[in-house]
Amino acid sequence: MQAGFTCLESGFVRSKNSINVAVKNLIDFCISSALFTLVGFSLMFGESYFGIIGKIQFYDMNSKPMQEIAFFIFQLMFAGTAATIISGAVAERMKFSGYIIITTAMSVIIYPICGHWIWNNNPEGFGQGWLAHMGFIDFAGSTVVHSVAGWCALAAIIITGPRMGRFGSEARPLSGHNLPMAVLGVFLLWFGWFGFNGGSTLAMNAKVPMIIVNTTLAGATGGIAAIILSWYFFRIPRVEHLVNGVVAGLVAICAGCNLFGEFAGLIVGFVAGMLCILSMRLLEKLRIDDVIGAVPAHLVAGAWGTVAVALFAPIESFGVTTSRVDQLIIQATGIAAVGAYSFTILFVLIIAINKYFPFRVSKDSERIGLNISEHGASTSLLDLIGQMDLQARTGDFSQPVTIEPETESGHIATFYNTVLEKVHLESAKRQKAMDELYLLANYDALTNLVNRRYFYDIADKALVRAKRLRDPLAILFLDLDGFKQVNDFYGHEAGDELLVQVAQRCLTNVRQSDLVGRIGGDEFCILLENISQKNDCVGVAKKIIEAIAQKFELSPGNANIGVSVGIAIFDPKKDQDITCDNLITMADKAMYKIKSKGKGNYAIYSK
Repeated sequence: MQAGFTCLESGFVRSKNSINVAVKNLIDFCISSALFTLVGFSLMFGESYFGIIGKIQFYDMNSKPMQEIAFFIFQLMFAGTAATIISGAVAERMKFSGYIIITTAMSVIIYPICGHWIWNNNPEGFGQGWLAHMGFIDFAGSTVVHSVAGWCALAAIIITGPRMGRFGSEARPLSGHNLPMAVLGVFLLWFGWFGFNGGSTLAMNAKVPMIIVNTTLAGATGGIAAIILSWYFFRIPRVEHLVNGVVAGLVAICAGCNLFGEFAGLIVGFVAGMLCILSMRLLEKLRIDDVIGAVPAHLVAGAWGTVAVALFAPIESFGVTTSRVDQLIIQATGIAAVGAYSFTILFVLIIAINKYFPFRVSKDSERIGLNISEHGASTSLLDLIGQMDLQARTGDFSQPVTIEPETESGHIATFYNTVLEKVHLESAKRQKAMDELYLLANYDALTNLVNRRYFYDIADKALVRAKRLRDPLAILFLDLDGFKQVNDFYGHEAGDELLVQVAQRCLTNVRQSDLVGRIGGDEFCILLENISQKNDCVGVAKKIIEAIAQKFELSPGNANIGVSVGIAIFDPKKDQDITCDNLITMADKAMYKIKSKGKGNYAIYSK
């Protein structure tokens, strides 16, 4: 059964938490075995104090007969089963150390005490526990084992709270990573239940076959009822519903499997399966996050199975009473007493410890998974998911993920890297197209100088900056003299060649920080920032006039042209209201002024 719970719970959680859940199933068996031997067994089966608790004493194996040691080992397995049920309910968000505390409390002060109330009998078979003395019947642990564990699980998950993303506006499905393993787990549990229930006779007698029949039938009809309701509510047969329905049927039959006929076994299992699915839906509406459905399958089904004894068992088997109503009251009293004690003790304990030692892991630990955060354990698939998650959070997809050959994650990584490569290629094409569009939108295709629109935009920002820093700024407006004649005489191709050479000579005679743009046709503009005095821009104008006046060597032949330059200067002391368009217009006017006076020279705009 411990192996079954390990498979079932590990399969029902996400892969990043599967190792943590499996290890919890192992450690709780280790802890419960040790503590039940040292303390729990005597508390449960020792000499009774007022029917409430047993006398604590060391259980000396050497002095005990074989039958008593066999009984001890059998009860030790029950204690381990009760402890392990809680691990699945609190999976994916409880600290490993916190779970150890819960297992310790379960093994010492909860399960043995409740077990003493119901299962502690004297050598003659008369009940010494107060519930047993009252006539409470629980043959194989519907209440002693399963309801006790279910109540403790309920207390733990209420305090711990739901997993991140389980409920709320951003809720998403949190599905188990290996449902076939969970199905294997329920088969292992089912087989183990034959020993769980059949062994409770403490002898291989004539009752054992019928007990195993009832156990089989209840598990089967529990699964059938669950799958019917799953189809009704969700229109699909959900795996977790079928698994929990089977478990619920097996849990419910424990209390009276030695007393029921086969038809009662069928009914008890069927009702348990229905109650399990209905209570799973109720927990979801209440936003109580039970990962594996421990509360519906063990608490609810265990309570129903305990009540079913009063409804279906032969009246002559009751012992203390001869009325089904009276026996129902006794059964209900036991359910309530065990529930109140189990839930309250663990709830108060967790609340008290949680103030100083939080039971829940941090958000980061929950996000990366308890396999890594709690145990430093990982798998190739988790490593791959971690790499992909890092890329998603940082936005850096420049490097491929690491591939582990000959694994399922390795195949995924290979396809992922192929997708990344395709994305990089498409991104490069898109970026190239964007760069080309940027050049077309902002630069002159012939001279590679900035175009009119982009020059105006940069100059406008430069003027704003100059006003804020109170620095002078100048714009030179250039118009070529004689360009039309060269263009007409040699052709447009030669004219284009001439414009390219003019652009290069302009760039050669300005600073790197200065901006040269082609405004249109044979007109150019130059933006000069951080000029200290008027002579700075005059010097630039003279150098350009001199450079343009030099002979141009074109493919068809040589050509000589000139340039007229208009200069507009921004004075931060006087011109705070001036705009970029005003400055360019002023430079243009100055250029036409000098062009009308003979060309090949410069003029500074003034009113």
